[in-house]
Amino acid sequence: MELNKEEIIKDGENLFAVFCVLGSVVYVKRVFDVNSSPTYELEKVLKYYRKIEIMEK
Repeated sequence: MELNKEEIIKDGENLFAVFCVLGSVVYVKRVFDVNSSPTYELEKVLKYYRKIEIMEK
């Protein structure tokens, strides 16, 4: 699996957009309206990447 910028990760009701990927760490930012973009489930992402970091404003 290779994630790209702005792809959406879903964790229950929470949605996150990929901000950047550095090695095995995915940096994400919280989003609220994604206009039915395709999403990846968090559990699936964590099979391929070691860590998810949420970027705060």
